[in-house]
Amino acid sequence: MIRCRIGHLESRCRERGYTLEQVQPCIVSQDGDTITVDETHPAYPRAKPGLGDMVKAGLSAVGITEERVSKAIGRPCGCSKRAEQLNAIGRKLGIG
Repeated sequence: MIRCRIGHLESRCRERGYTLEQVQPCIVSQDGDTITVDETHPAYPRAKPGLGDMVKAGLSAVGITEERVSKAIGRPCGCSKRAEQLNAIGRKLGIG
């Protein structure tokens, strides 16, 4: 359980592409502008996977992992940095 101000939950919702109405079921109690939120509830506003996360998961599903690529090229591959860049591009395009 998390105790916070309603404004903090509203901010988290906006960051993650939800509305307060969508996550209302995860609010357990409210005392003024302080709320108790069940972060394990299915309605809690979790971060949605971005474009880079989806590409990384797809490559990983066929065995192309960050560890394997780094081992094959003999240095850190930079896969996580590229995934973050794709996530940023995807957010600008409205994907993920």
